[in-house]
Amino acid sequence: MIGRLLGVTPLTGDRATKEAVLDAINSVSLIHFAAHGDPERGEIALSPNCPTNFPPQDENFLLTMADISKVRLRAKMVVLSCCYSARGQIKAEGIIGIARAFLGSGARSVLAARWAIEDTTTEEFMRCFYQNLFRGKSASESLHEARKWLRKNGFEKVSQWAPFMLIGDNVTFDFENWSGSKTSKQP
Repeated sequence: MIGRLLGVTPLTGDRATKEAVLDAINSVSLIHFAAHGDPERGEIALSPNCPTNFPPQDENFLLTMADISKVRLRAKMVVLSCCYSARGQIKAEGIIGIARAFLGSGARSVLAARWAIEDTTTEEFMRCFYQNLFRGKSASESLHEARKWLRKNGFEKVSQWAPFMLIGDNVTFDFENWSGSKTSKQP
């Protein structure tokens, strides 16, 4: 859905390996992950890159804080449509997790989920969030409008409309001058 909105071909399925994602994310202004998140550490599960090693080892498919810290990003926004992607260790300086790792690597803003998210609700949330972003609204306004829309359209439970949080700058995009590339950086 997001790739179609942006006019790009996303990295999906077997193509969404850790190596392919890390190679792709350093040169785009908007990164969108739609994947599974680890409930303990908030790390992102991608496609294993070694199908002969069964079961695959974590380092073959989990995108970690250490992986992200090795990449220099120029992204205005990273959207982590993954369960628990706002999780991390609570330290004096705040929550240290994958969302913060994206900020530390250069992303200006990160949208992340604090808990498990339902697929249907998340799809509706993302559709509404991106529609507002495309209309020129800021990330925080788009987040607010998506939450409001969900509450008005049958998603009244807090667990449905409130999992996503915005960390970092309140960015906007100029989609009128957007030029989608042939290959997206969306796993």
